[in-house]
Amino acid sequence: MNIHRLYPFIFLLASPVIAADTDPGPYLQTAASYRIYGGALEDPTAPRQNDKKVAFSIEGAAAKQIFDAIGPDQHDPCTEGSGMRVRHKDHDHLTCTLSKQNDYACSFGFDLVSGKSIGGSIC
Repeated sequence: MNIHRLYPFIFLLASPVIAADTDPGPYLQTAASYRIYGGALEDPTAPRQNDKKVAFSIEGAAAKQIFDAIGPDQHDPCTEGSGMRVRHKDHDHLTCTLSKQNDYACSFGFDLVSGKSIGGSIC
C-alpha cells in the first residue's frame, strides 16, 4: 500500500488531538470598570468628538492571570515601600498590581480617536 494515500486519513485522525491542544477556551466574564473621558487621565474633562479616551480597570481572577503572564515585578516609585507588587508592559500602558491584601488589578486604556494604546492609571 502506498503511504502517501494514508496522509489524509492520518491528518483526520490527528486533527482532534491538535485542536484540543490549541483551543484557548471560551471567553470568561470578569469584574471591570471603565471611564470615557477627554483631556488627560490625571486631569479629565468631558469627552469631545476629537478628544475621547477610555480607561479600563480589571480586578480578580482575570487580573491575576494577566499579572502572572506579564511578569516579572518592576520597580515602581509610586508604590515604593507599600508592599505592592507592580508589573508593566507596552511602555506602561498595561499596568497590573498585587496588593499586600492579595488583591489583583490591571489597568489599560485606548485613545478612541486614534485607536492607540494609552495608560489606564496614574501614579
